Amino acid sequence: MHFNRYSLLHFSLRQKSVAIFILLVTLPSLLIGNVILSRYDAILRQQFIDSMEKNLNTIELNLSEKIKAVEDLSDYMIYQENFRSFMETPTTPSNMQQMNKDQTAIEGFIAFQIMSKRYIKSISLQGVGGNQLQMGEPVVGQEQPWTDLAQANKGAVVWTDSYKLESGWRGGKRVVSMFRVINSFDNPSRPVGEVIVRLDESEFTDLLNAAVPQDQGSIFIVRPGGEVLLHPNESLIGHPYPSDALLKDLKARPINKVASLTEAGTSYIVFSQPMKSTGWSIVAMIKDQAIVQKTDAIKASLKFLILVILIFGLLALIGFELAMIRPMLELSRQTSRLKKGDFSAQVKVRTRDEVGELGRQFNNMVMTIKELIDKKYKLEIRQKESELRILQSQMDPHFLYNTLDMIRWTARLEKAVETSQLIETLSRFFRMGQNSGKRYTTMPEELDFVRDYLNLQQKRMGSKLKFTLYMESTLNQAVILKKIIQPLVENSIKHGFTRGGGRIDVRCYIDGPDVLIEVIDSGAGFAKEKLEVLYRVLQKQTGDESVMNHAICNIHERILLEYGSGYGIELPSEPSRDRTCVRIRFPYQMNEQEGIR
Repeated sequence: MHFNRYSLLHFSLRQKSVAIFILLVTLPSLLIGNVILSRYDAILRQQFIDSMEKNLNTIELNLSEKIKAVEDLSDYMIYQENFRSFMETPTTPSNMQQMNKDQTAIEGFIAFQIMSKRYIKSISLQGVGGNQLQMGEPVVGQEQPWTDLAQANKGAVVWTDSYKLESGWRGGKRVVSMFRVINSFDNPSRPVGEVIVRLDESEFTDLLNAAVPQDQGSIFIVRPGGEVLLHPNESLIGHPYPSDALLKDLKARPINKVASLTEAGTSYIVFSQPMKSTGWSIVAMIKDQAIVQKTDAIKASLKFLILVILIFGLLALIGFELAMIRPMLELSRQTSRLKKGDFSAQVKVRTRDEVGELGRQFNNMVMTIKELIDKKYKLEIRQKESELRILQSQMDPHFLYNTLDMIRWTARLEKAVETSQLIETLSRFFRMGQNSGKRYTTMPEELDFVRDYLNLQQKRMGSKLKFTLYMESTLNQAVILKKIIQPLVENSIKHGFTRGGGRIDVRCYIDGPDVLIEVIDSGAGFAKEKLEVLYRVLQKQTGDESVMNHAICNIHERILLEYGSGYGIELPSEPSRDRTCVRIRFPYQMNEQEGIR
């Protein structure tokens, strides 16, 4: 398809304005809005990531602080004499005084620690001498595996996974505990007892859940080997995390790197924060949808702003349509009417701006053109009427000579009676043919004029000429232009008949609001070439001089000048071989005055 670069210039004003609105308002607004939304989404996403990293760092600091405080507590027990003495001294009557003294000191220290560090729920001491001490919340549960692991580590700190105990105060609860074997200060390879410091799991989970609510994802703690230490799903605790991709990514990535992960058909952003003191990793898995929801409100505000911009742009387009385009289209329509000759075209002026002034100037121009055309038209009408009067006053010498010759021979052969009748008929014909300053006559008078002419011709041609004249009775008072039938009848006799004569029928009748007069003869008819020329002349398609003075053309022009387009001579589109018809059409008018103008 060939595209013309100038084809856009041919669009209408309305099409151009809509195109401008779409190209310069709608598309830029949508494009810029989309860019802003995408960019803002990226900014908010990055802000969320930065905020989450800060939260994880804060969580790590808090947990590390608690863990270090617990480990420092166990270190103090190694170096403090009361703890070593309590755990090493056998329970005998002789040692009771020292045992009570050590226990009192230990209980005061432990009570202070539990009260100042609320995350510590209970502390248990077990000495090799059989002495035991438990302070804080009383708990009972299966802890032997962790005791065995602590003994195997020979004094190293052992932190447990989250596990369940039965509390004497609150029933079942979950804790994270530190188990540690206390070795002799003098001989570090010799154990003297064991300490268990139990921390309430909620101290961990509350801190974690504050950063990642459960509806947005999950946050948990894993050991360096990938085993889960703390997780909302208790069935995962103590086992490697089931996602190999996550574990592999945790081992391979640098510190604080953010990664993406798809698990069970849900997309997550994975954050990790290592705990240097323990080697654990705090892992947060945030649903992508949760991040999107955090930006939905702002996105909705931006979309609403874009919508408002588009609405104001549309209102501007409507205002431009009402103020500019419609008046210009109205001016264009009225100009088209003027082009077709309708001088009633007028533009409704509603404003006083430049567009309104253009409409007023157009209206003034139409009035001026109409006045000039009216003056010119009237001058041309007067000139045509003058020319027609000259044509009507001319007589056909050939007809006059033939008639006089016929009268002369009749006078010789017959008595004066018939000659007298012929002369009387001729006189009446001349008298009726005179204009006397009038262009109109009645239908009966016009047919009388045609009848006299045919009677004279019949005297000349004898039985070779036959004719009939028919008129509807309703046409008795109809007004008709003078001498528009007789020239057609004369034309049939002069050009249509052969030596054998012929027949002429004149029929006058009403056809709706019009009067039709048909002149039908049995002559030779029109040659095909001449008929085509007459068609073009009558339809104003040509001005062929060979037929311009033809009776048909003259009568057609007279009727057209008098009554306007739609009236005049009509020729049958498919003429009969043995009959030729010429039809006259003009509007029906009654004779309202005695004197015909």
